[in-house]
Amino acid sequence: MKRKTGKEMRALMVAVSATTLVLVVAVIAYFMIDIIATTNQNIEENKQKVIDQSVQSLTEIGENINALMTDPGTLQLFNQDIVNELITTRNWDVVYDMVSTIGLGFYPIEYIGTIRDGELVAYAAKPGEDIEPSALPTEVPEGDFETLDDLGGADGFFVSAFFPLDLDIVGIDETIYVNMIVDRTRELAEIEAYFTDQRNDMILRMSIVSVFAIIISLLLTTFGLRYFTRKYVVNPIEELNRTAEEIADGSFTGEVEVDEDSAYAALQGLLRSGQKVLSRMDEEMRE
Repeated sequence: MKRKTGKEMRALMVAVSATTLVLVVAVIAYFMIDIIATTNQNIEENKQKVIDQSVQSLTEIGENINALMTDPGTLQLFNQDIVNELITTRNWDVVYDMVSTIGLGFYPIEYIGTIRDGELVAYAAKPGEDIEPSALPTEVPEGDFETLDDLGGADGFFVSAFFPLDLDIVGIDETIYVNMIVDRTRELAEIEAYFTDQRNDMILRMSIVSVFAIIISLLLTTFGLRYFTRKYVVNPIEELNRTAEEIADGSFTGEVEVDEDSAYAALQGLLRSGQKVLSRMDEEMRE
């Protein structure tokens, strides 16, 4: 008669299955977290590249504007009546108009503002841009640039940079600041979409693999462990139990074999000794 698996063996199989499942889930969770962290890192790295490239571009634009406004040779390229008015009357409106015209007319920027004595005194925006001037930056940030989450009320990702403009060349002993802003919302959205799609695709693939891994691990730990524990643990113990019962009721024939390489050698030896004792007692009783 086949014996039912004991509660100890059932508890062992449950414990091993649960431990294996926890390990599999932990490995899956680790890779999931690693995918998410790597994606976020890639987004941040590429976001920083966009910022660096934007700042470099704005720096070159600022240097060009500064050169145009302070070089006598380039001033001759402009309307001389306006230039003369600027030099003779020091009309600030002329200065502001020239800065805005040069910035928006020649460079791909969304906004340009002129800061004098910490106040926004003039600004201009690319056609189609509706900007609230009170929300625009007026203080030079640390490092001369900063990123903005909105531009005059419009949400997005913008890079703002400040550049000093020395007006000595036009006879004005003063330095004003020019603030230029470029819109990088689309570029950042494309970066985030690209890496997010990659992340989601990898998570989907990992989820499918994870389901199969969990199923396989459960099958291996449940049926595989059941098979091997029955073969190498339960069956030898049941055999010892049957032998002990047969010895006790006198139905056992032959001699108990002792396998010295077996983990059950001590029990086998104990049964053999018991068998010999019972045999001796039977002989004495017959005599």
